[in-house]
Order: sequence, then structure tokens, then C-alpha cells
Amino acid sequence: MPLVNYVKLYGADVAAVLEPGERLIDMGPYREPLIGDESRLERTVAELTPRMRQYVEKRGPLPRSDRFIEGFDPFQGGLQVNPNRIDRWMGGISGEGAPGSLAGRLWRTAKSYGGEMAYAVTDRRLLVLAEDKPDKGSYEILFEVPRTAVASATRRGKLLFQRGRVEVRFTDGSMKAWTPGFVSAARGRSLVAALAGPTTQTGAP
Repeated sequence: MPLVNYVKLYGADVAAVLEPGERLIDMGPYREPLIGDESRLERTVAELTPRMRQYVEKRGPLPRSDRFIEGFDPFQGGLQVNPNRIDRWMGGISGEGAPGSLAGRLWRTAKSYGGEMAYAVTDRRLLVLAEDKPDKGSYEILFEVPRTAVASATRRGKLLFQRGRVEVRFTDGSMKAWTPGFVSAARGRSLVAALAGPTTQTGAP
């Protein structure tokens, strides 16, 4: 069981942004993985570097290498190692999906906000909240999906303070990982259990 009960501490404040009758089940800090392979989260053309954008405009989608050793270049230090595979070995896959997928939208939301965030699981939705002024009870919904859009949630702890890392897979086939707990797996287990629990449709009694 997590040491800090976010639902008890902040539940009344979060209730202000919930729908009538919606019940908060679990809550915790939303943290992007400290390290991980983000190469499977596809970029839009506008998000590419100028050189990569030019490549796509002329030749089509970028090739994606999954090899650990990509070649040998005596002028660049010898063996050329795929950095994405190093990140994957240390931190797993941070996410996968097209730009418009649920995982892609969640990833971009977290990157663009940049401030303190929290996730919340209710009987209807999975939310990511901006902790604008938590001391004053002010929360804002940054991202939301119905619970029915969550296909599965699995705790997959990794190296470097990621014991509580969780991978959430959505029904559109995309996946996003985040780290509710750095050194403890308790908060990750709590998130997985909450997402596996029963749901209530909007408007249900």
C-alpha cells in the first residue's frame, strides 16, 4: 500500500473537476520515465529536425532500425550502437503509437505542459491532471479517456529508480508508460489494480 494516500489528501479538491456522481478510485504523481526508448512514439513531420523533415518529404517515412549494432565507422569511434536499444535495455519502451493515438496524445500532453502532474483513476475515466496550485485545491484536466479505452495495465519495473513503472495499453493498440513510484512498487500496483477494477458508464445510477 502506498505510504501517501493521494485520494484521501486531495480527493475533495479533485472532485471539483469530476462529473456529477463520478467516484475517484486512485491517484498519484504522473512522472515520465527517467529513461526509456521513445522511438516507437511516432513524430509528426513538424516535430522532426529540418534534416529529417527533408528526408520524409523526399523519400517517405523514416526507416526504423531495431538492431543493436547498426554498423562500423572507423572515423566515428568504430562500432555504431543504436542509442534507442540502449535506452530500451535500461528503461524499457516508453510508449508506442501514432501521433493521433491515445498514447501519442498523452505523451505530447505531458511534454508540452512541463509542470507537476497527477494521474487519477475514477469509475469512469483515466485522467491526467495539472497540479496548478495544489495548496489551494486547484486542478485542471489535461488528458482524459474513458476507462473502456484502457485495454490493460501492467507493472514493469526497470533500472534507475523505476520500480513502480507501469505500462498502460489502450484499445487503439498504443501504449504509454509512466512511473508512479521511483523506489517502491506499491503505487504502481495500486494503479494497475484500479484500472483493472469495475467501471461505471456516464449517467449510470
